[in-house]
Amino acid sequence: MSIKTTILAVTALLSAANAHIKITQPVPFSKDTLDTSPVTKQNYPCKNDNGFKISTMNQMAVGTKQTLAFSGTAVHGGGSCQLSVTTDPEPNENSVFKVIKSIEGGCPGVDGATKEYDFELPASIPNGKATFAWTWSSKMSGAPELYMNCAPIEVTGGASDKTEFMTLPDMLKYNVGEGCTSAQNFATKFPNPGSVVEKGAADDQKPPTGSCGSTGSTPAEPSPPAGQPSPPAGQPSPPAGQPSSPAGQPSASAPPSQPTPPAGGQSSAAAPPSAPSPPPSNPGGVFAPGASAAPTPATSTTLVTVTGAPTPAKPTVPVGTGTPAQPTPPSTGGGSAPGGSAPAAPGGSASTCSTNGAVVCNGEKQFGLCNNGNVVWQEVASGTACVNGVISKRSMRVARPRYNRKV
Repeated sequence: MSIKTTILAVTALLSAANAHIKITQPVPFSKDTLDTSPVTKQNYPCKNDNGFKISTMNQMAVGTKQTLAFSGTAVHGGGSCQLSVTTDPEPNENSVFKVIKSIEGGCPGVDGATKEYDFELPASIPNGKATFAWTWSSKMSGAPELYMNCAPIEVTGGASDKTEFMTLPDMLKYNVGEGCTSAQNFATKFPNPGSVVEKGAADDQKPPTGSCGSTGSTPAEPSPPAGQPSPPAGQPSPPAGQPSSPAGQPSASAPPSQPTPPAGGQSSAAAPPSAPSPPPSNPGGVFAPGASAAPTPATSTTLVTVTGAPTPAKPTVPVGTGTPAQPTPPSTGGGSAPGGSAPAAPGGSASTCSTNGAVVCNGEKQFGLCNNGNVVWQEVASGTACVNGVISKRSMRVARPRYNRKV
């Protein structure tokens, strides 16, 4: 090999070594040994094979203008860059980088010259030591490449925890042999660039292709307000939007329409589309939606269904504030389910109803609250009676004769 050929080869190697660029501000880790080659899967992130030697700790206050500057000239027609931060002082392959600014097109410069860019740290970044990262995919590199330089920073004026910081978008990780690749001869259009985006002069962006993984995160939807606590076993849940009535003093509501018992003596009601379906029948009782456990009845349970207003023999009364309908005699056998005519045990059986929150009486000694078409019977308190959808103290009335006096 001639001397001339050797000189040309060395010159080419030196040109290649200086062909790309690296950051000079913020001052990067291991600045004296940092080269300009792309990052690979093996030394991701931050070209960590160079180590994390700190020559300058870059002090950064949130909300204050910072400068991103480069050395080198081979900008390869520009491209797209992201500026990100991780709270790890020495990042590793499991570190999470959050985007604070995206530059789509023209980054880090065009026509053989680099630019300087301004950026600010958002207030969501926690105080303390962290790592700043610059990533770049060039437009005309000829192959999918990712350049990444990192710098140590110390944050002041920031957050006290990571709550808001973790809602920032994740840095796009691509062109490192993990299935996500930038479009060749185009600047990258980031799937989730964040809230601070700077556009280049040319409209030359395309999104990456392949398995690009999670490109960002957003705050979770606020949880709905906590519902009312579950009632004791056997107690019907109060309807949504209505307060629970004090024990023994439920309020009557508008009269419901008459329930129609299905064939076979089993009572059921279709719940509204948005209401949960009642749980399957369990030995010992049928429970309204929301009941957490099946109570053990003291006696055998028999469902009694009355389709009209009460008579002295059949005291079940529809809830209402107006005049009740004329009583309709129950069907042969008293409408009882096979097995006897005893009234339902407390909390042991369910009947049907149509008005949520309505108080339903089963004789004077049992009551229930209508819950999505179902009602579970409970014993009234001692000394009270359930009549016409109202629970009140028992009273005795003595008829007194009236005398007509002539004046």
